[in-house]
Amino acid sequence: MYFVHPQIKFNIKNLVNLLFCFFKISRPETSQKLQEMFPEKNLYFTDMGRSAFRLIVKELKLQNSEILVPAFICDIFYDIFKQYQIKPVFLDIDKKTFNLAPEEIEKKITPQTKSILICHTYGLPVNVEKITTLAKKYNLLVIEDCAHSFGAKYKGIFTGNFGDAAFFSLYKLFPTLRGGMAVLKMSHGRPTGEADSEYPLAVQRARQMSKTNFSLRDFISLLNCFSFFSFLFKKYAGEIAPKYIRKEKLKEIGNLNRVSKNIFSWQIKNFEEVLKKRRELALIFHSELRKLGFEVQNSENNTFTFLSALVPENIDRDKFVLELRKKGVFALRIWKEPIILNKEARKEYEIDLSRFPNAVETAKRIVNFPLQNFYTKKDIDKILRKIQLEL
Repeated sequence: MYFVHPQIKFNIKNLVNLLFCFFKISRPETSQKLQEMFPEKNLYFTDMGRSAFRLIVKELKLQNSEILVPAFICDIFYDIFKQYQIKPVFLDIDKKTFNLAPEEIEKKITPQTKSILICHTYGLPVNVEKITTLAKKYNLLVIEDCAHSFGAKYKGIFTGNFGDAAFFSLYKLFPTLRGGMAVLKMSHGRPTGEADSEYPLAVQRARQMSKTNFSLRDFISLLNCFSFFSFLFKKYAGEIAPKYIRKEKLKEIGNLNRVSKNIFSWQIKNFEEVLKKRRELALIFHSELRKLGFEVQNSENNTFTFLSALVPENIDRDKFVLELRKKGVFALRIWKEPIILNKEARKEYEIDLSRFPNAVETAKRIVNFPLQNFYTKKDIDKILRKIQLEL
């Protein structure tokens, strides 16, 4: 069985490593690695990626402002925009990258525009250079949505270093159960006291966040990291488990609990080697998908956090995904309902979908295929054979 969300390979070594994550462990090498990735930055570990974005909204004082946003982006932003009275102005995307089209930016800027949110969708970096040049020209703050792009580089520099702030969703690529990270320039949120002893870069403000302990929600997520339990959840609790997890999410900005933090430290240890292998397999996967008529995302510098493609135009995407599940391949459709297709958002922001043809078409045809950090060429071949049977 093959799943998209991060999993842990079932073996004794991994079970032992996982057990140690329940104890307090000091891992200075993790802090050193993060310092190298994000020099001269303050890092804040949060319970979720969305919490990291909310922290950034507060730090950059984006309340009651206008922000440029990709039309093809998760609808979780809708509630955050409402909470902080932020008015989004949507930009269509490029179908080859699934990222916002830079040529859309100048058309949408108004005197009220204060910032731009750029999303490195599915792990593919945006044309950062072009966007930051425009942002400087119009005096806009740049926030990088790196939820899918931990470890991705643009011209040799890690994403998260180009804007005024960035946020990550750690559990998109690592089986960390939960976890977000906000990245801010030293000029924003400068620490005012002793830093966290375990993570020197996690500034004192992290201690002021709502505390999150290992909970039932985390236990469900932990089980979901193993394919056997993932299958049971899909078969018998496909609606209940996700609803519970969504309900449990904190209304306040929470910190990252010890277990998730330790899993992250364990998983990031050999990350460069793992990412190299992941990319090699993804390129093989992409090449074969092209032969089958899929339109695949650009590959250069992609971390393939979600290995994504558009199904051929003659294929019913939803039926295709459901039939694949019967064969043990649990593909996803992120985002089949982006923010511009959210009914409440469409009404409140008076969204005219005809202005975003690429985002709408992508939402209708997008499929995200399984690609785990521990997969081999044999796994990719098996998944591809099952895909072929459904075309």
